[in-house]
Amino acid sequence: MATLHGAKSVIKTAYLTGLRRGPFTRDEISTLVDNVELDEVLKQGYITAQGDRFSLSKSGRAQIKVVLAGGVYDVLHIGHLVALTEAKSFGDVLVAVVASDVTVEMLKSRKPIFPEEDRRKLVEGLKPVDKAILGYEDVGMGYEEVLMEVQPDIVAFGYDQENLERSVREIITMRKLKIRIVKLSRFENEKFLSSTSVRQRLSEALR
Repeated sequence: MATLHGAKSVIKTAYLTGLRRGPFTRDEISTLVDNVELDEVLKQGYITAQGDRFSLSKSGRAQIKVVLAGGVYDVLHIGHLVALTEAKSFGDVLVAVVASDVTVEMLKSRKPIFPEEDRRKLVEGLKPVDKAILGYEDVGMGYEEVLMEVQPDIVAFGYDQENLERSVREIITMRKLKIRIVKLSRFENEKFLSSTSVRQRLSEALR
């Protein structure tokens, strides 16, 4: 019989495997988890079969708490790592949504230093992050689409994301979603952790 930890691990893997891809084959997930534990989770109904494909059931999804956090992550620095580590502490799975190149230009009136796929891969490589996905180009409705896809239990916002937080609260209210919003800590000497400060220092160093 699968242990509680083992079952949750399989459920987390099933959730992440199906995110943005939909139902998956047994082969796709069996390479990632213990087959004995997978069979037990299937027996418990946490994963259901649809022909030769599988997906996480509602009861399976209820076994894990998913946290969503987002940002540009153009120049990764220690502040990002600290914030994402704190975000992960609120749940079992952390999904990070990375702003697309078009969104960065729209919000910041400049092109990002690194292209979106590079930024996504770098963020996904951070230890607290279970999966990083690209956001949609439509900032307002695009985030709504992300919420409907990820179906997070919690959305974590940095201290400087007030506008985005306000928009997401409106979406949650309009859609009557059961999502909790948390505010991440503002760190001491934040100016040394900001992306703006890092870009300024890089610019000065290259002069």
